[in-house]
Amino acid sequence: MDDNVFVSVIIPTYNRCDYISASIDSVLKQTCENLELIVVDDASEDDTAQVVTSIRDERIKYYRLNKNSGAAAARNFGVDKAKYDLIAFNDSDDRWRPEKLEKQIQRFNEIPEAVLVYSAYECKKDGLNRRVPPEEYPCTMLEGDIYRYLLKNNTVGAPTILIRRDVFEKAGEFDSAYQALEDWNLVLKAAKFGKFAYVDEVLLDVTLLQDGVSSSGANYFNGRCRLLADYMEDIQAYGLFDDVCGDILKRAESEGVLDHVKKMMMLCLQEKMGKL
Repeated sequence: MDDNVFVSVIIPTYNRCDYISASIDSVLKQTCENLELIVVDDASEDDTAQVVTSIRDERIKYYRLNKNSGAAAARNFGVDKAKYDLIAFNDSDDRWRPEKLEKQIQRFNEIPEAVLVYSAYECKKDGLNRRVPPEEYPCTMLEGDIYRYLLKNNTVGAPTILIRRDVFEKAGEFDSAYQALEDWNLVLKAAKFGKFAYVDEVLLDVTLLQDGVSSSGANYFNGRCRLLADYMEDIQAYGLFDDVCGDILKRAESEGVLDHVKKMMMLCLQEKMGKL
């Protein structure tokens, strides 16, 4: 591994004092030690500040926002403070595996034209483990020019991302208008600037908490409908409109909120088309 490669790691956090230590520890114990860790406390009301500042490592930089602004804004704030040209993200309740950064940097070396490298992750909820993307997905489908694939498939989790800073800035950062799935939106924007590289190995362990943003059905469906509207022209151009709408409505039906999500979808599409 190139000893001259340095990474800025951003962890946004809000009221996660019971989990943040494990997340930070997983970053500090990377086999790639050339990093800075920027923890952005999104105005927590618990003991997050005390927990973070008690960890003695000169690579940690702690910032506290005066107002709770959401994960997207906290990540953007962290990138603004970052020193290095490679940017990575972790969540305060997730844990990287030790060789995550090293293996991702290796992929950048192998595919220097790549704008972003990501990996598989394991999602744990209610005692069940799920691998994302599934093992049966071929690597040829998961890397290269995968914009069309990403319009329909959300398999690039924010804590798996290692992105070139210039691409992050050209893509326009995380959109704070999204209450969930802002990482999917960023990935789609980044995919327009070049190829993705993929590490076919689980390098992240995700824990879904009941009060997490990603666990909120309302936030999820709001994000899906926003994505449908924001990328409607491309979705239609690739012939995916019926498939994407069908995916959203099928999940809404399974969760007993079909009528509500139909109305939300129509509202987002009408706003996009300027009919309101």
